[in-house]
Amino acid sequence: MTKSASESSPLLVKIGEKWVNLDVWKRVHPGGAQSLERFRGQDATDAFESLHSIDAIKMVEKMKNVESSVPKKTLDEVTKPTQASISFRKFRAQLLSEGWFERTWSIDFFHVGLITLFAVVGTYISYSSPYLAALLIGLAMQQAGWIGHDYIHGRGKMSYILGIGIGSLFNGFSSRWWSEKHNKHHVHTNQFGVDDDIQNDPILHLWIPEPEKDHPLRPYQHLYYHFVYAFLYYSWRLQSIQFNMQSPQKLEMFLIGLNYLWLLCMPLKVSLLSILIGGFFVAEVVTATHQSEEIIEGLSFNFVDDQFRTTRDVETDIPFMNYFWGGMQYQLEHHLFPTMPKYRYPELRQKLKDWAKTAGVEYRTASVFGIVSLNYETMRKFASTEKSKSTKSC
Repeated sequence: MTKSASESSPLLVKIGEKWVNLDVWKRVHPGGAQSLERFRGQDATDAFESLHSIDAIKMVEKMKNVESSVPKKTLDEVTKPTQASISFRKFRAQLLSEGWFERTWSIDFFHVGLITLFAVVGTYISYSSPYLAALLIGLAMQQAGWIGHDYIHGRGKMSYILGIGIGSLFNGFSSRWWSEKHNKHHVHTNQFGVDDDIQNDPILHLWIPEPEKDHPLRPYQHLYYHFVYAFLYYSWRLQSIQFNMQSPQKLEMFLIGLNYLWLLCMPLKVSLLSILIGGFFVAEVVTATHQSEEIIEGLSFNFVDDQFRTTRDVETDIPFMNYFWGGMQYQLEHHLFPTMPKYRYPELRQKLKDWAKTAGVEYRTASVFGIVSLNYETMRKFASTEKSKSTKSC
């Protein structure tokens, strides 16, 4: 297969104050070469720092500055950091120096213990009280999603082990598949044609498609989208199996196998219903904070500004809702600082609001009812029978 002219030239990316050549690194990059290729000739500083460990950042700091070999056209066309981005880098450095990214393992193990308790009790009563069991196990699966998600983003050996273990054992998910898909969503949130999380057609639409790509059920999507949400975990399980068939890893396949063995030990209706409940609980949360916001046409490299354009936080005042949302009510905090433990976000929220005010960017929030209503209105808006394509969300 022949390479394009751009792919045969050096992969030059700006990180911090220097340009680096990533030709060698892209061959072994855990996130794959494609994620680096998207930043060819661009400033990747904020996206890079958001997802990488201190060790990875120090590794880049030791790399040679190749700015003298960067074509003038590239230097002229690179997306310049906005004032908000420059200010944000200082804000992030301050949080890092203050220890915001460090874990308190007693909190972590409490939450892991709680989902384990839900799963154990649900399994124990699965024959005597199948519907209560399905509810408990479904809740355990949902919360395992939040916790596993937190560890996969986290850095360090313990986070790595827990990220693989929790996702595979509780939900039958491939952390490698999920990480590759999800990191693209983080870096290119709501970017049309790039972010897979908004590409749910032909089942659900966040824009009016071209007539030849339309679907007869679209005019009714605002009536059935909650039903579709319940199948999220089934979809992720299937995609995890397909991924492991193409790129097998023995440990991950073994752990996923244990998950299916666990499901086989319970009545079929408990196993199937718990996956539906877990998927429904997760989908109601993860779809709400992005899909009612702006959808960006094509690739954009203003990482910080784009997160504020495409993300809305949720105000959860009831204790159960705080637990149910699992940290995802702090979606903006999470997108800007994904490697930070999620239990730091409640305290961080006010600091981020204060920073946003001084930086002149809009920090958007809604109540639980408000975000659900916005989600419904978005689904109804793009259930319209209008045929002209529109990629702008409400």
